[in-house]
Amino acid sequence: MKLSLILIFIITTLGIYFYGYPAYQLSQEEQRIRNSMRNIPNNAIATNLQNIAGYSAKAEMLNQYPKFLVYIMLDDYEKKQLDPHVAIFVRDFSCYGLNRLTQYPELERKATLNIMKEDQHQFEYTVKNIFGDVLFQHTQRMSECPNFANIESYTTPKNND
Repeated sequence: MKLSLILIFIITTLGIYFYGYPAYQLSQEEQRIRNSMRNIPNNAIATNLQNIAGYSAKAEMLNQYPKFLVYIMLDDYEKKQLDPHVAIFVRDFSCYGLNRLTQYPELERKATLNIMKEDQHQFEYTVKNIFGDVLFQHTQRMSECPNFANIESYTTPKNND
């Protein structure tokens, strides 16, 4: 009787460790990433952006977690109508950035994708000409990117060393 109770206790403890610990690690990593994203400074400015569809620009980001507002000012663009190539570039920019997550360790990648989905991260882009006229706006919820599911199911290739 005592032996079976000890055996059940050992099996239960091992089960909790092997199944509970990875979930705990994921939860801790999600919290670390969430805090990091909340602490991205407001008014972060990127100057001398080269090649936004062939135009140079400045960008300013406002962090209103989980919403990130990005204002792009085209340096020498005087037209009142936006070049369609710029609109395409801006539309694809956020989703394309998700592809970088394939270079992250699996735990960090999974945690990042989880919080993007749970917190409903979204980027709102506003493109302005040199005079400050709004030429284009686009809002992108990250979990709705066409490549989100592919990144979510991505597995790191094994080394054959």
